[in-house]
Amino acid sequence: MEKSRPASSPAGGTGRWGSPPVVLGGFLLLLALVFTGSYALGSAVGPIGPAPDPPVTTGPPTATEHPHHGGHS
Repeated sequence: MEKSRPASSPAGGTGRWGSPPVVLGGFLLLLALVFTGSYALGSAVGPIGPAPDPPVTTGPPTATEHPHHGGHS
């Protein structure tokens, strides 16, 4: 006994997953939910490391630092 398979629908028709605008809308909704959840979790937890310290610069530049005020000599 052969089982008959339903005819496949054309590429633009409503198939198993629905029409393309519905699928795209669902994907964008899922993407927005993931980003919203990760933002909320990040806001609740806060920073995970210490704040970076600014570079300490005191005094005139040393011989290894090049201030780039003029041409190369």
